[in-house]
Amino acid sequence: MIVTDQPAEPASLQRKLDILLDIARAERIAGIENKLVSLKEKLSGEKLHLAVLGQMKRGKSSLINALLKADALPTGVLPVTAIITEIRYGETPCATIIYTTGELREEVAISSLEDYISEARNPGNKKQVASVEITYPSPFLKDGIILIDTPGIGSTHAHNTETTESYLNQVDAGIVVLSVDPPITQVESQFIANLKDEVPKLFFILNKVDLTSPKELSEIIAFLKDELDRLNISAAEIFPLSARQGRDDQQPSSNGLPAGLRAFEQRLQAFLLKEKRQVLVCSVAGDTLETARTLRFAASIRTRTAALSAGELEKKREALDQILKDTEMKMRELQVLLRQRSADILAGVEHDLSEQVEAYAPEVRSHLKLFQAEHPKAAGRAFGTLLENWLMNEVEDVFRRWKIQQDEKVQAQLDMLSSYFVDMANGILDRLERAAGALFEIPVQHLRVTCPLRAESHLYYKVERVFYSLDSFLLLLPGFLMRPIVFRRMNKNVPELLDMNAGRVRFDYLERLQASLNRFEHDLRSAIVMVADSLRAALSPASNGPASNAVDQPAMTMDSLDAVIRECSLFLQCNKQTVADFKT
Repeated sequence: MIVTDQPAEPASLQRKLDILLDIARAERIAGIENKLVSLKEKLSGEKLHLAVLGQMKRGKSSLINALLKADALPTGVLPVTAIITEIRYGETPCATIIYTTGELREEVAISSLEDYISEARNPGNKKQVASVEITYPSPFLKDGIILIDTPGIGSTHAHNTETTESYLNQVDAGIVVLSVDPPITQVESQFIANLKDEVPKLFFILNKVDLTSPKELSEIIAFLKDELDRLNISAAEIFPLSARQGRDDQQPSSNGLPAGLRAFEQRLQAFLLKEKRQVLVCSVAGDTLETARTLRFAASIRTRTAALSAGELEKKREALDQILKDTEMKMRELQVLLRQRSADILAGVEHDLSEQVEAYAPEVRSHLKLFQAEHPKAAGRAFGTLLENWLMNEVEDVFRRWKIQQDEKVQAQLDMLSSYFVDMANGILDRLERAAGALFEIPVQHLRVTCPLRAESHLYYKVERVFYSLDSFLLLLPGFLMRPIVFRRMNKNVPELLDMNAGRVRFDYLERLQASLNRFEHDLRSAIVMVADSLRAALSPASNGPASNAVDQPAMTMDSLDAVIRECSLFLQCNKQTVADFKT
């Protein structure tokens, strides 16, 4: 069936939300009113948070400047670690420095940004900069794109990667900037493997193509596609270009934009205007449909009560109060059981972690001996840095392989838990609706709770500095004395190092489960509370004054609700496959 009219486009959907909001306010149902206001804000505040990700010296800042068609960010400088920069549309160029101390903010000229975000002019972040916000009058940003410049991943500063990964839950899509020299490193492969499950959509930029021949470029792109396919990213979208020189080949381009950059801009606009908007609108339409059905059910009861005597109405009100009390008791029992089941999952994680540490401590010690043999002459502070980086890679390897399998195991358990408790919540909701429907002799609407239980990770690891508290002493020793001391201590501390990071893994899972359970419980309760509040409002005495206009015209209210339900249902049916394709 081909439908030319899509009744739930943003403007049309906003009107439907306004209709429902008028009814909710007339009935004085605060819970539904708040939900509808939230849906309106979600629909009108449509933005695309686009993170620019990659290793240092891949050309992230140059790409951002090319997209903005301006030198907004300093390039070719060593950036201060762990600073996020957000760039959004504004009528005048402006930069705001946000400090770590007391949320202090300071407006500065964009030309002076290097004084705050470069290592040369802000060494060790002595100025305590937390983040930077930039507004710029670029047409690229005008349709709602917010560019996010992230710290370089995989550098010697591990917290760069931590800062970047902790920000990923706030982005809608990511631009992974790679380059031809080399096309992809092991660190980048590992980062992308973690990234693909965190960010809904990824685009890949192959930068610095001006450094290679067309034949070499074709080979590099083929190699990159194979590597991304190995990481289970099929049909990866790769855009070869040269951000710094403003071209990706020797052919002239129209309108002053290089062909690769122009193609990438067009793809981003299509993503914002079509795919992301479609998913957003469908999400809001689904919530609008459930809210309209809830109001429709309550309106039917309101119409039914108009024919009851005062005595009959009071008896039914008392009966409904008992039904609602029973419903609340069932929800409390469900929450207790949910917490017990989640505690079982966490206990399983702790058991598996203990086995992992015990199994891999001998392997790490064996690798340490190999490292010692491979670097027989390394000494001094450079040796400490080398050993620290090696230990970090060992720790990440030990837990990354385990965590991939554990995440699959935990998610399978969460899926089962989610399905079980959603079914339980729907059972409670169904009994509530059937009891209320039978009490007032009206058809049941069969509302449904649909909320997945998922845990998103932003895990990072930690390695103690090799020369921590012993710098001055160890650095005075010759290498043949220093090395045995350091390696003995490292060998002894391997179990402690793994235990420390196992604690981080455990805390990561604890935080993830807690946050997921809180959202899950809120979603489960909100659907049932919304119905309960609507039923209470339906049995309350009719309001007086202008606010009650909607309920003074029950036929008009029912017609309006039926139209919203019909049009939202049609829209969701027509767009079901489109949204499913995007999410996969």
